[in-house]
Amino acid sequence: MIRLFIHHPLFRLLSPLFSGTLVYLLILLINNNIEQLKETFLGQELYVCIGLAYLIQELVRLSLLLFKKMNAVISFLFRVAIQILVSVGATIFLVSTAMFLYFKLVLLYTPNLRELYVFNILFSCIALVYVVLYFGHYFLYRINTEKLKKEVDAKNQIEEDFVRFKKGINPDLLFESLEAMLVLMKKEPDRAEQLSDHFSTVYRYILSRGNIELVPLTDELKVLDELVALLNHLPYRRIVLKKTVSPENWLVPTSFLTLTEHIVRSNIPSENKQLELVITEDEKNILLKYRPEERLQMIPSKEHFTDIERSYSFYTDSKVRFHHVDQIKTIALPKLNYHESSHH
Repeated sequence: MIRLFIHHPLFRLLSPLFSGTLVYLLILLINNNIEQLKETFLGQELYVCIGLAYLIQELVRLSLLLFKKMNAVISFLFRVAIQILVSVGATIFLVSTAMFLYFKLVLLYTPNLRELYVFNILFSCIALVYVVLYFGHYFLYRINTEKLKKEVDAKNQIEEDFVRFKKGINPDLLFESLEAMLVLMKKEPDRAEQLSDHFSTVYRYILSRGNIELVPLTDELKVLDELVALLNHLPYRRIVLKKTVSPENWLVPTSFLTLTEHIVRSNIPSENKQLELVITEDEKNILLKYRPEERLQMIPSKEHFTDIERSYSFYTDSKVRFHHVDQIKTIALPKLNYHESSHH
């Protein structure tokens, strides 16, 4: 919690001057001694009231700090009740003791119950004001924190929706495919039609999987074949896809599509060399392996696949792993268990 102003040194020094003076004036008003203001306004009674105000405010401030540490141990309502009782009880004890000693040792007579009653009520009000200030600040801070959290959550949700929308549209692939179709339509209409079929299949899959949590691996690999065929029409290295994996696995939609496209774009284009992608599996992971010849400014790293890592973190504690051994890069996606309840 942000530091409350009652703990500020300047407030601690100045506030007792005003609260003690106010108590002194109220006592004079109650006792019908307003005329004494002209003669003894700066008398010792005023200094006693200021001193008591200082002691009470420091006592309540320390009790606030003490009960703040006990917040996790006791309930909030119980804490409020105990805080008020302790503050008022300590104030009454302190005021009664101080007034009795002052009257007995300085004024040389014993105070009556009415005088102690007046002093205790006025100084107890100071203690209550301190407690009210603290809990007012507490509730105001909590309300503002909740509002800020909602605003941050809303902002993050908008950003995630935008990223998901951009990922679904994939403007780079969209425009490259349309440009390739425009070129092929003039020279090879049949190939342009094939490119259009690959393009529509890939985008239909991407856009239709926005609200689906998991898909069978076979569905993903069918669309991956279409994506590879689409990318082979574009001016990148020709792709050869090999698959030796069980069809019973499940995965987050578009995982392999995203990985494949990023790998293709990160490798140096070449008409003479192929890019071989091998999808296989081990006991716990589905593996995507390839031999990279990467561009200097587009080397794939773990940071490029944070969206995939975040998606998998909702379903498994296993991590998406990246290896580079013997000139072969491997991306390992954890195997996921399908539960019907996950789609409700």
